[in-house]
Amino acid sequence: MGARSFSPNSQKAYRRELNRFLNWTDKPLGSVNSRLIVKYKEHLIESLAPSSVNRALSAVSSFFDWLVLAYPSTLESNPVTPVSQLKLSSPPARDLNLNTVEALLKAVGSRPIVTRARDAAILQVLLHGLRASEVAALNLGDYDGVRLYIRQGKDDSSGTVPLNKAGRTAINAYLQERRVAKERFSRLQPLFLSYNPIPNKPQRLGYQGIYYLIKDLESKTGLNEITPHRMRHTFATNLLLKGMDSLHARTLTRHKSESSFKRYAKRALSAAAERAFYQAIGETSPDTLEDVTDWS
Repeated sequence: MGARSFSPNSQKAYRRELNRFLNWTDKPLGSVNSRLIVKYKEHLIESLAPSSVNRALSAVSSFFDWLVLAYPSTLESNPVTPVSQLKLSSPPARDLNLNTVEALLKAVGSRPIVTRARDAAILQVLLHGLRASEVAALNLGDYDGVRLYIRQGKDDSSGTVPLNKAGRTAINAYLQERRVAKERFSRLQPLFLSYNPIPNKPQRLGYQGIYYLIKDLESKTGLNEITPHRMRHTFATNLLLKGMDSLHARTLTRHKSESSFKRYAKRALSAAAERAFYQAIGETSPDTLEDVTDWS
């Protein structure tokens, strides 16, 4: 199924969905046809949300794609392909306003001094639209002083992301702290380290460590429902609010499809329409974008 293209979390989810299907039917895989898949879809609709139904069907479809290629004598074609997925409305982007972002940045100052520079750098990188798993996978060689190279992205969404001044400054300060500690650098060493009592053996900070960092900042600020992925929403939405072309913004976020990126355009279009409204009636527009993060 091309598992190497997926993150560990994605692989786990695909296995879970495949087991769900195999537990539902007792038919041999070579006997599975589209009619059976339709019945399975109806079964899923009874207990799952539409997006979960689609994920389940996608997982089963990926398996049968592999089965047809690996064992063509078992099946001639993928039985899931003719079965349509459910139509979904795009969920709204869950971007953070400027006050929230500033509160999180300020809260880094209350983190333990030994991790403070690292934590500030991680938060800045998340605010550039990287997924937490992508941040965890970064090596020293993936930072060239100007941009980050994402080589292990979700669904093979590799690419580069340029950093603003705040991002570059935070990473450079963290790396300088490591140089002062006489750490010997190599390109394949982790960019972000997990601090532990093992001397001279730097360990990579994983996904859970990044998640717990953001939840700790959330608790220090008294905010609610702050997750690493909301930083990604904030990055994408603010690029469009600043007037960046959707194609360029999607290149930086590494979304594969325009449809999945559309949620971020909704707020930008609404803001543009509001500005046009006040211009049309001859009034000065209120500062409707006062909560937009300044990426300059």
